[in-house]
Amino acid sequence: MELDELVRCPADMKSCQIYDDYLRLKKECEHLRSLSIKDELTGYYNYSFLMNTLDCEMERTMRSGLPTSIIMADIDFFKRINDQFGHESGNKALRWASRILKENIRKMDFPCRYGGEEFVFILPNEKLSSAVKMAERLRHKLETSPLILKNQSVTLTASFGVEEYSGYKKDNATQFIERADAFMYKAKKTGRNRTCYDKKRLIPESRQISMDERKALLP
Repeated sequence: MELDELVRCPADMKSCQIYDDYLRLKKECEHLRSLSIKDELTGYYNYSFLMNTLDCEMERTMRSGLPTSIIMADIDFFKRINDQFGHESGNKALRWASRILKENIRKMDFPCRYGGEEFVFILPNEKLSSAVKMAERLRHKLETSPLILKNQSVTLTASFGVEEYSGYKKDNATQFIERADAFMYKAKKTGRNRTCYDKKRLIPESRQISMDERKALLP
């Protein structure tokens, strides 16, 4: 039973100021909690939430063996948008990109604003190969979804870095993000609008061990 159903008017009246005040305060508390973990402009989770959640997901990986992957994305040539169209149009572009990207991740994933025009997506239980495919899907969706700024059609692109945490070595959230950031920076240096990752760690599907093979290898 919900708490709202348990809290009733002391006089059992249909219209009750005390009950109305309770509902109002509850709504305000929920709003304040949302503000404490959400970025107001994009609606993404903020930096504090990102670091705390990533720590928890990495600990879960250590205990369960199920991987955690992250995607770091940075909008290309964003300064040009601010310079050409103004900062309010820049904010519009950020909201637009945020919406497009969020619509193409899973409900269980955590979209976070890292800072400025940079985003980090936490992907629980996602291996590197699947995360790379998701990053490519995000890149393509953004590239093919132009927005209108001051009566002009503007195409946004982004550079992506992808990394996986498998739990085999002691690591922390900051180091994990730094590795993804290094791949994102590589994408910037090698032409932008692309996805970079450690290709040596990407095992081809044909070489992956099936569940039956894994069971056969167990003692």
